Amino acid sequence: MTEQIEVFGQFDVRRNDDDTECKSGLADQMSIDKARITNTFGGDQLNAALDAVNNKKTYVRGYENQAKKFYISRKDCPVRNFCEELAGPNKRAEAIQMFDALFWGSWIACDEMPEQAKEWLDARVEDYKDGIKMDFICDCRKFRGNDADKTQASEMTRAEYPFDCHGYTLKKYIEEEAK
Repeated sequence: MTEQIEVFGQFDVRRNDDDTECKSGLADQMSIDKARITNTFGGDQLNAALDAVNNKKTYVRGYENQAKKFYISRKDCPVRNFCEELAGPNKRAEAIQMFDALFWGSWIACDEMPEQAKEWLDARVEDYKDGIKMDFICDCRKFRGNDADKTQASEMTRAEYPFDCHGYTLKKYIEEEAK
């Protein structure tokens, strides 16, 4: 099951909660059909046709609970992480920590949140209460958690694309305010 608010990297997409159980009759028929098909040009075309029929892709517009996308790293976003301009060698990781400290220590504790950021967050809290799914997309990471980069264990890669994101700070605030 997916969460109501997801924090994504540049190339992440929200996956649907589809039931992946296969009906046994169709699975048996598919295995028989595939056994008959040889590796010919006609067979490849038949494979493609069978895949198109069995893996129907429908494009539905305006369905319920479609996730709203918010690009939280863009210059016009009132809650972007502007601390990236101030950070040092581990630019993005430090900027995320700086934003977190600023957000909780100044914006929340001292009630000094900028007006545009307050309006944006209040609107997201209302969306959350209405049950709308939201995707916070940030450029500080390529993929959520940078799973591909963890295998490389490269310090330079992790400095450029950290595991954390300021979107998690925003997500936590919205979830707490909605309660």
